Amino acid sequence: MGLLHPVSTQDLGRIHSIRWDDAHRICGDDAISLSVADMDFKAPDPLVQAVVERAQVGDFCYTYLDPSYRQSVCDWFKRRHGWQISPASLVPVGRMVESLPAILREALPPACSVIVPYPAYSPTPTAIKAAGCKVLPWVLKIDGQGKYRFDFDALEDLLDQASAMVITNPHNPTGRVWTRDELAKVAKAAAKHDVLVISDEFHADLIHSGYRFQPYLTSSPEAAGGISFTSPGKTFNIAGLETANIVVPDTDLRHKVEKAIDDAGCHNPRYFAQVATQAGYDHCADWLNELLTEIERHVDLLRDCVAGMDGVKLIEPEGTYLAWIDMRGLGLEDEQIEKRLAEQGLMLDPGTDFGLGGSGFVRINLATTTPILTEALWRMNRALGTSRGKATLQ
Repeated sequence: MGLLHPVSTQDLGRIHSIRWDDAHRICGDDAISLSVADMDFKAPDPLVQAVVERAQVGDFCYTYLDPSYRQSVCDWFKRRHGWQISPASLVPVGRMVESLPAILREALPPACSVIVPYPAYSPTPTAIKAAGCKVLPWVLKIDGQGKYRFDFDALEDLLDQASAMVITNPHNPTGRVWTRDELAKVAKAAAKHDVLVISDEFHADLIHSGYRFQPYLTSSPEAAGGISFTSPGKTFNIAGLETANIVVPDTDLRHKVEKAIDDAGCHNPRYFAQVATQAGYDHCADWLNELLTEIERHVDLLRDCVAGMDGVKLIEPEGTYLAWIDMRGLGLEDEQIEKRLAEQGLMLDPGTDFGLGGSGFVRINLATTTPILTEALWRMNRALGTSRGKATLQ
């Protein structure tokens, strides 16, 4: 690994990583945690250096973002995804989950209903409820090939009740990368019912070979009236720096979003937002390419392990550095699965954390080193697998 540098175990303890500290507290000092969506790799060297140089100034004042910031964001998405974003359409923010409630309160009727596809990234419905809105679950379907699909047959009735919809693209936790046709169908149905679509695209840069990220806003003419959230946080392992951007092409809606952010007290960027974002987008594409190659190698290891485990199936990931594993064939309760994994010192995300449609599944984080992943797969197999699966890992 030329550009990827693992974070040392000692440093993980020193920075109080939520993922690792929780695992050690629950499962013991020898625990392995492949749960929360951050990486065990250091952020790219140019990005780290930019942050260090900014910190060395020693004046941690309120700041603003100059025009070069917006241009770096737009240039990245044009180069990487062919997405032409107008710099004027960007609304920089810190975190999606702090911005979303403010936007819903400003742009939607009070106490309205918001559709969320399930299983769902749990902070999203929490943020919707924080705005005083009701969550309408839209449960995804699994087809005969084990691929998740939008259930359009169920959507029409939900749209009659809703004022907005929040999707994740690519989808977390299932790893689906939605196609243009799928997103266009969502956009057309939502426009018919005057429902605002908000697309969480934080994992947009983490796409596997053979797939392509489709920005929601360019999937159809109707989609252009929506909102997309983007961020370098997942891309470069800088989620803790809290830097993100909302893309709002419609001028009137953008003014509402800007007012919502300002009224929520989020009008100043995080201190490191500009230098971290620009260093990542301007100088770290090669680092990301190396990461994606490593993630795909890890998918292969996981696939081989799961293939040898009776009653366990891998939902083939198309994007993100997460994988969704179907353990319903084991005939175990969710608590039993979690307990058996914990007894082996392994912490994964239980599917129940993602609400409806999550029971019987687990989510595993593949953005770790190969030795850690290999040991984790051994432990998963010891907890839930068979001798056939153990042979596969040799």
